[in-house]
Amino acid sequence: MVTTGLVASVPSVPAEPVSEERVETRRWRLAVVAELVLGGILGSLFLGTHSLFLDESVSASLATAPWHRFVNVVSHREANMVLYYVLLRGWVVLGHSEIALRSLSVVLAVGALWVVILLARSLFGRRVALLAGLLLAVNPLYVQFAQDVRGYSLALLLVSASCLLFVRGIRQVDPPPRLCWTAYTLVTALAAYSNFWAALVPVAQALSLAFLPSGRIPWRRVLPSAAALVVLLVPLGLLIQSTDSAGVNWAAGSSAGHLFTHIRATVPHAVLDVLVLAAAVFVVAVIFLARRRPGVTGVFARHWPLLFTACWLVVPVAAVILLSLVDKPLLVVRYLMVSLPPAILLVALAIDRIASLTRRGATAVAAVLLVLAVGLSAVGVAQWYSLGGPQDFRSTVAYIAARAQPGDGVLIFAPYERVPVEWYLVGRPVTEREVHPVYPTTAWGVDPLYFDGNVPFSASAVEQAASGYQRLWLVSVTADQSLYPAQAAAVDAALRRAGFTPAGTRTFRGVDVTEEVRG
Repeated sequence: MVTTGLVASVPSVPAEPVSEERVETRRWRLAVVAELVLGGILGSLFLGTHSLFLDESVSASLATAPWHRFVNVVSHREANMVLYYVLLRGWVVLGHSEIALRSLSVVLAVGALWVVILLARSLFGRRVALLAGLLLAVNPLYVQFAQDVRGYSLALLLVSASCLLFVRGIRQVDPPPRLCWTAYTLVTALAAYSNFWAALVPVAQALSLAFLPSGRIPWRRVLPSAAALVVLLVPLGLLIQSTDSAGVNWAAGSSAGHLFTHIRATVPHAVLDVLVLAAAVFVVAVIFLARRRPGVTGVFARHWPLLFTACWLVVPVAAVILLSLVDKPLLVVRYLMVSLPPAILLVALAIDRIASLTRRGATAVAAVLLVLAVGLSAVGVAQWYSLGGPQDFRSTVAYIAARAQPGDGVLIFAPYERVPVEWYLVGRPVTEREVHPVYPTTAWGVDPLYFDGNVPFSASAVEQAASGYQRLWLVSVTADQSLYPAQAAAVDAALRRAGFTPAGTRTFRGVDVTEEVRG
């Protein structure tokens, strides 16, 4: 009884109420995790369904080549994405299948999604951050980059991290400024080594400083970081200079490439150079004159997050367009992936601002816009899952292996198309042993990456080599036939002179296989 009384006399301690801020933080974290899971799932679905396309096979071949060959190819041909290739060489310990190779990009894409969410929160708040996370996770380009054996997901991650560190450094928030700017310099340099176009992002960041009052810019941190960044990028510049640029010439065959080619053929190059220079001077002059107007500097400072995001979006795109006018066609959608995050941020911000309006129906309009954005993205993602990359070399090699007879030959229209063919022949040792390359005659497996370079083409050599076969299989990427019509005509004429007649053509995604019989 005494014990009972003592226990009963102890006053109860009321539970500490959970604050609203803690609840919101918990909800925020759960929502972020949910979006990261969504991005990971969408990036992982059907990961091994599609064949490696041409560029992916180059990445895979570099990842498995001996170190001396890797260094040689990277320094002379494949300098772009060098950081990704180094990472992939370590990742292939997990296997050489499509799933194993592509899983690295999935991990990097999820990391990029997380960083973009953090950046959006820093710039515009939690609600915009969650909208941006959702829109990026379901974006078709994001899913495609997550499923490519290429360095685009790595570049997305590092570019977004660079911008996050830049924003924190300008605002002088945690981490401490010195550590922040050191990290910024290293991450920004690594981004450029993961993709050449990432080097345009610090230019956009620098332009955004023009919209801030000088007193708000930590010049003592910015200038040393800029100088260090230039030093770190010097080796990259030398590497680019020594690299064969033929790898981007195919961009001239795109719709945008045809347009720029037509413009460069019509307008004198000197005129284009002057126009490009005038455009750059005009932009600088407009910003300079606007800053001199009373009150404009304050408006710029208040809206700096928006202006920073706009610079990030516009500068890389404008730079690629201007370079396409004065140098060579370079406008390819995936080359502009460094501008994908700011595009997503601006869409998320627009939806949030519409939802915040006090007018009747504003919330409904914002909801409709969000549903449309997600719905259109879902259609694009479904299309990617259905079609995959631009070429299906896996089915091409399987088709030849099922129908070829010992002693048949394989003639590959463009030598660099041999890289993916050899990649899939490795898994078919019987076909690799019994079916021979026609031209060049180098045996399968000797040095696949040799064909990633400028291999000389000779119609007479094709004719002479083909004359030693009774049947051969002509493999050609559909787009290359349009890109190199003269070479396509020369190959066809050489085969006719050698006595071959086409017996039928089978078309796979982006690849044609023609059975040629000598009768």
